[in-house]
Formats: sequence, C-alpha cells, structure tokens
Amino acid sequence: MKTDHQRKPQKTNLTRRAGLVVALWVGFWVLALGLLIALAWVPITQINHRSSLQFSGVIAGIAALTLAYSLRPRSKEKKSGNTVKPLSRQTAEPLYALVERIAKELKVEAPVNIHLIGVASAFISGKKNWRGKVKELEVGLGLPLLGTLSEAELGSVIAHEFGHFVAGDLSLGPWVYRTRTSIAYTVTDLDDSMFFLDVLFRFYGKWFLKLSAAVSREQEFAADALAAKKFGPVATRSALEKVHLISPMWSSYLDYELGPALNRGVRMPIFEGFRRFCKPGVKRADIQTAINYAESHTTTEFDTHPSLEERVAAVVPGAKPSFPPLSQCLHLLGGEAETENAWYAMFEKENLQHCDWDRYATEVLQEQNKQRFAGSWMDPQALPLNELVKMATDPNSLWDRLRPEGVSFLSPLGKRLYVLEIMESWIAACLTHYGYKASLLPGQALTMTRADTRLMPSELLQAALQSKLTVAYLNGLQKEATQPA
Repeated sequence: MKTDHQRKPQKTNLTRRAGLVVALWVGFWVLALGLLIALAWVPITQINHRSSLQFSGVIAGIAALTLAYSLRPRSKEKKSGNTVKPLSRQTAEPLYALVERIAKELKVEAPVNIHLIGVASAFISGKKNWRGKVKELEVGLGLPLLGTLSEAELGSVIAHEFGHFVAGDLSLGPWVYRTRTSIAYTVTDLDDSMFFLDVLFRFYGKWFLKLSAAVSREQEFAADALAAKKFGPVATRSALEKVHLISPMWSSYLDYELGPALNRGVRMPIFEGFRRFCKPGVKRADIQTAINYAESHTTTEFDTHPSLEERVAAVVPGAKPSFPPLSQCLHLLGGEAETENAWYAMFEKENLQHCDWDRYATEVLQEQNKQRFAGSWMDPQALPLNELVKMATDPNSLWDRLRPEGVSFLSPLGKRLYVLEIMESWIAACLTHYGYKASLLPGQALTMTRADTRLMPSELLQAALQSKLTVAYLNGLQKEATQPA
C-alpha cells in the first residue's frame, strides 16, 4: 500500500498537469490572436510605409479575415425552461439516505436532489452561492444502475462521482470543454482553406486533447480509489464491470424498444423488457449493429477514461475483468413498480396507455399502423402487397411522395432509410389486412403469423430489394387471405 509520502508526488503531478490544461486554454487564444495580428500587420505595414497594397498584403489580409471569422463568438444554446422534478424524498428515503451518508463522510454538507437519468451512469453537480459555498447538490442516477447493481455497488458509483466533486475535477471540466469547442470550431471553419491555417490548430488540438485526456484518466483512477476505500474493492470492481457490460445493451434497448414505445404513447414494463432483451438469442439487425458498435470501442490516448482492464487492475491488483451476475437495489426506491412510476413521472406525456410486451404488437403497433396508412395512397385496400416488387426496384423515387412536411435536411442515405422504414411498416399493414397477427419480443424483429405461416416484414423488404421476391408469391399471400385461416 502506498504511503502518504508516495501519494503526494502523484497528486502534485496531477495538479501541475491540470494547471497546464488551463494554461493551454489561454495559450490557444494567445496563439490565435497572435497569428491574427501578425497576418493583419502585413497589409497595414504595406499601406503605411509603401503607400500601396501588394499581392502578399492582399493574401495576408484575406487570411486574417478568415481567421477572425473562425474565432467569432458563438451564441450559446438557450437552456430549456422545463426542469425535471427530483425524486420525492417520501418515496425514495433509503436512496436519499445512502447519498447523504456518503456526502457527510466526505464533509459535503448541502441539501440533495436526486434525479433519475436514462443512461447507465451517474453525475453530481453543485449549485454555489456568490461566496463559492455549495448550497444544493444535484445527483443524477441512471435507471439501469438501480436494476442491475447491488446497494454496495451503487454506493461505489455514487462515491466515485463524489470523488470527482470533492477533488475539484468538475471545476476543470468547463475549461477543457471550452478549449475543445474553440479548437473544433476553428478547425471546422478553416478546414480546406487556401491558407492552410487549420494545420496549426489541428496540431495544437491533438496536443491539447492528448494532455487533457491523460489528466482525465488520472482523475478517474483517483475517483475509483475513493470508491474502493468507501465500499471496498470487490464492490467497486464489480460495479465497473457491470456498467461496462450493460451500457451497450441498455442504450440499444432504450433507443430501439423502450423509447419508441414511449413515443407511441405507451407505458411499458421497463425492467421486465430489459431482462427479456438481454436473454441470449438472435437480435434484429439494427439492434445487433448498435450493440456491436458500442462494444467495439478500443481505448486510445485521446480517451478521457482508462480501459476497463486498467481500472479493474488498479482497484484489485492483478485482476482481470469478469462478468459478475447482475443484481438490483430497487428497494431503495420502494421496489420495481415504484421505480418505474418515478421514471414515467418525469415525462410530460399524459394518459399513457398501459400495456405489456406480449400485447404491445397487436394492441399498439398493428392498430397504429392501420391508422397510419388508412385513406392514403398506400392504404392496403388500394395498394396491394404485390406492388412491393415494383416499388423495391427504385425506392429512392418514392421520396417525393413520402417526404415529411416542411424542409428536409436528410442526406441521400437518410432519405433512403426513411423511405424503407415506411415501406416496412406498409408491408406489416398489408399483412394485417390479410389477417396476420403481429408479435414482437424485445430485441427481435416484428413477426406476422397466420395459421402455420410466419413472416417478417423486414425479411420481405430485403428480399424485394435483392430481387428475390416474386409477384406470384405475394399474390399467393393475398389469395390465402380470402380463405379461412
């Protein structure tokens, strides 16, 4: 174990490097303004001393104007006036007690407001008065953390965030963000300019990102160490492994299943759906692609977080990541039902339709799909399914007939995906018209069933796009619809 004397150089080094990050923010503006003055000085000197503006002066003047434009102040995005209410202390007293106990042990004394957030992470921010004293703590806890971590593991995550807070890491964040944003805006505006001014700022930006990322990684190690001190290395290691494990799965579940259901005005069982989503089995293509992309990330020198392997080894020397069984600490919010009630209470949508995952496809998707096409030129009664073969030969040509109202900024690929989504929904509507019943399990593709025939609209669409679908086959499906199932 390291002694206080051994820790001091590391802390001093971190402080020095953090100070250098702030200095680099200043350095960016010194570099930019110095270069601007130097470029502007050329035409000014020529006019004052030679009474004429030469070609080199014109070029330097244009370059100065280009650089000045790239450095212009950007208007900040207006913050929404809508604020999400914190969790009720009455329904979440054990959770408040856990957070406040950690805060008290770290000598952070301020009223606490806890919010549920949709991602598998957590945050802590403080509202300060004019004297710099923290007058209120805002704590955000990811909904999936409550459903997959034990109480000790959740406590470790909270202690980790408090580690950043008490160390002052959050104060450094705005400086890092401003510098990254300023460099990114400047490089974007100067990109491909005839003066090659972006090269200098690209070099400076990489240097800054590398240095600031190294500082951030050291801060993560320090916060992990504090979490392990408060809740033990076993709980801290397990929390790190579980968050790394569930984050890609939860993000995909939220984006492709739970979120779309909420947008349709439906309230679904959250944790039951996630458990079913995580069961082994074939995921539909778009979901599996999203999961693979999230899991394929490899740590580089520009990452702000160390790799899972590095963090686990720092908490438990010599250990390698494993996959511990999931648990839950929903009792801190009164149980699974109360936690889901608290989550749905955050949304302004009123009168959400209660449903479950077994009835969702038939009672929601099929009904809304029928209404979507009823009375339009794509109404299955007016446009039979056998037209799919013709439509699939050039789906891009359908854009003008299907485009949304108003101005569209979709790319050609975005337009094609938009059209294909409507075509797939139309196929499902046609099959519904032919007497097929829909079923949809979390993570899997929509399946339509009639008697012994099972079809997937997504597979029919892909077969049509690949010219593997015939009009005769589709006519057969339509003909079967006239016969008793």
